[in-house]
Amino acid sequence: MLCRLDAVPDGDCLEVMHGGRSIVVMRSAQQVWAYANVCPHFSLPLNSQPNEFLVIGARQVMCAYHCAIYRFEDGVCIDGPAVGLRLDALPIEVVDGEIRLRDA
Repeated sequence: MLCRLDAVPDGDCLEVMHGGRSIVVMRSAQQVWAYANVCPHFSLPLNSQPNEFLVIGARQVMCAYHCAIYRFEDGVCIDGPAVGLRLDALPIEVVDGEIRLRDA
């Protein structure tokens, strides 16, 4: 299990450590997405402080280091130095209120 669905505030992100790597879980209502917490522009985490993400607009997160903006729903960069790149998506499922990595 990565975390419980209710641990991720609606419209926000949560950093979870799993298997020695940082994962960012994003939520909008009952929709949830998970990505490796690595900005593809410069291979740095999206957050500069533990579990503090710059969520802007509706379902968008900004990399704290270079201001690249990524959509929650597909991880695609829509503004900044990484336009067209995308976050590394992780397959997840929600079972009984728990967000779990799905077997690939």
